[in-house]
Amino acid sequence: MILNVVIFFVSLIALFLMLSFQVWRIKNNKVIITKENENFESKISFRHLEKIMLYLAKHIIQWIVLVLVKYWFIFITKSKKFIDDKIPKIKKMLGRDNEEGSVNLKRNSFVRRAILESKVKIKKMKEKIQEEI
Repeated sequence: MILNVVIFFVSLIALFLMLSFQVWRIKNNKVIITKENENFESKISFRHLEKIMLYLAKHIIQWIVLVLVKYWFIFITKSKKFIDDKIPKIKKMLGRDNEEGSVNLKRNSFVRRAILESKVKIKKMKEKIQEEI
């Protein structure tokens, strides 16, 4: 912890020194500042940028969902184990059948593919958690 604080203060001091050096160079006319109006040509098309943002958004949302689902499954698995061990009467009351729904695989859009990928990842994570516990 102390090392982190020391590194933080050293970086702040280094930042201040770099900025003051640049100010000194500008005041003494060591640096020539030019204001050129250059034509900015976009090298990335809007469609390419949209694909990149969708890809990043998908992975960020999947990561958040997977973390939430992981801890939810851990909580549920541990609570079921506790109920099985400690209170068998409640286990009988909470017992229910598993119902599997079918998924229509026609015309998978980007969002549908992302949802299907998330479901597969969630299923794998659930199996992994159940094996560990």
